[in-house]
Amino acid sequence: MYRVLSLVFIDLIGFYLSLYFAVLVRRNIHIGNVNVSSVTLGNYIHFWWMPIIFILFFAYAGLYYKRYSLWDEIGKIVKTVTLYIFAIFIFIALGKLSGEVSRLTLLILWVISIFVFSLFRYFGKKILFKLGIWKENVLIVGADDAGKIILKALKREKHLGYEVVGFLDDNKDNIKKRIEIGNRHFPVLGKIEEIENWANEYNISTVIVAIPALKGNELSNLVYSIQKTVNKVLLISDLKGISMLNAELYHLFMGELFLIKMKNNLKSKFGKFLKRLFDIVMSLIILILSSPLIVIMAFVVKLAFEGPVFFVQNRLGRNKKIFKCIKFRTMYINADEILADFLSKNTKAELEWAKYKKLKDFDPRVTKIGKFLRKTSLDELPQIFNVIKGEMSLVGPRPYLLKEINDSIKNYSDIISLISPGITGLWQVSGRNKLTFNSRLKLDSWYVLNWSLWLDIVILFKTIRVVLKKDGAY
Repeated sequence: MYRVLSLVFIDLIGFYLSLYFAVLVRRNIHIGNVNVSSVTLGNYIHFWWMPIIFILFFAYAGLYYKRYSLWDEIGKIVKTVTLYIFAIFIFIALGKLSGEVSRLTLLILWVISIFVFSLFRYFGKKILFKLGIWKENVLIVGADDAGKIILKALKREKHLGYEVVGFLDDNKDNIKKRIEIGNRHFPVLGKIEEIENWANEYNISTVIVAIPALKGNELSNLVYSIQKTVNKVLLISDLKGISMLNAELYHLFMGELFLIKMKNNLKSKFGKFLKRLFDIVMSLIILILSSPLIVIMAFVVKLAFEGPVFFVQNRLGRNKKIFKCIKFRTMYINADEILADFLSKNTKAELEWAKYKKLKDFDPRVTKIGKFLRKTSLDELPQIFNVIKGEMSLVGPRPYLLKEINDSIKNYSDIISLISPGITGLWQVSGRNKLTFNSRLKLDSWYVLNWSLWLDIVILFKTIRVVLKKDGAY
């Protein structure tokens, strides 16, 4: 109850703060014959039903009793606030209140509140977590690789509010071990059959089952025994790599079965249109804002050394069509010869190249100005022209080399080529060049099968953070 009331309180503050700013902005916009001096916060205070409807919409979306990761919650906020404003418009029209409520103020409220609610939820949950209100102790059943992976994921996704107190495992080699993640150690408390004792001791209401190798009756019996003890069981299934982000669940009650419907949004014409429209609008905005920087960098590259400013190379595009990918030149003109000579004389570098298709510590092909461009990712800025032409997308798989088609990516090329390659992508915000080449391929394939417009927006925001931190750039 305290958790729900705390979140409602945070949202109400966010609502009235958003309304205050919306009124403030509206008073500085002079359109039509509206007397803006009459647009005051007091006009809206007596509409007591507006925040109540807002809270009801948030409750219906599960934002008070369900736990979402940060970006999933922001996505829910965007949808819910949009529906709320739409509902208010209808209510005002039916109630003939347009003379009392400024529709432009509501539109401004819509834009502002999305940012305000997202920020308030982010920082509010941090505070509530420290106070213990948003914190929930959880146990992980299974201390092998799957259990460690989910622990790392929960440490990254602190917005969920789950605090792992330890593991349970029937493997004798794991019992009483302490698993180290970061600077913390998490104990394997005991066997799975002892779950009731540990649940009572640590006030556990949620258990995560991370033993994906269990099949059939073994898994169902385990989950059943845990469900008798706690309120919620989160199950890590053996479906890693399958496109589940846009999946829907269908229950077949009489058969004790369920069906998983998996959608590929990029197979629909509307999905393709939506992605292309988003690319055009955003790339034109980026081009207008960055054109002075592109000109300056072109002059810098030209003055730094002889040769062409831009590096143009054939890459694999959508439907395996070849296109010319444009970048600022960061390497010497005879880069291939330099690389071949360097790898032939350096075994360690040769092994690194075979694994990552990158050289981290020293790449003899890259010029001094090229190192700066790569660190800041400015070398990829000219690819905005590829996006406008329709050869690339803002977000997508890596634009792979032609020589990689029948060798390195042959098992993934059919999936990856379903969509235009991107300036940024899932692998760039998931470790970038720290990932092995094969890991990048898997992430690119997963992105294609799980695409949504919201996923693109999330990746773009994450790209800004990665670029500013220069994380994995070399």
